[in-house]
Amino acid sequence: MDLQLGNLSFILLFLVVIGKYLVSMRLQQLRQKVIEVEVAARSARGKLKQIETQSGQAGREVKTKERKRQSLEKQIAKYKKELGELRG
Repeated sequence: MDLQLGNLSFILLFLVVIGKYLVSMRLQQLRQKVIEVEVAARSARGKLKQIETQSGQAGREVKTKERKRQSLEKQIAKYKKELGELRG
């Protein structure tokens, strides 16, 4: 009886050690996945910020070019009027 109880205790202790090892290995794998996901998220946020900055710059450039176009159209109209006066 004592021998069987000792053997059972040894087997259970061995199973607990194996279970603990397997759980710790799984936790390590999950931690590694979390780190990889965090790195990917940081990278994506960085790219998003870069794209937002580029988009803002492009929008400002469009507005600047539109103002220049309007200014040039006004100058064209002014010069056409002056040319008409000189011909007339």
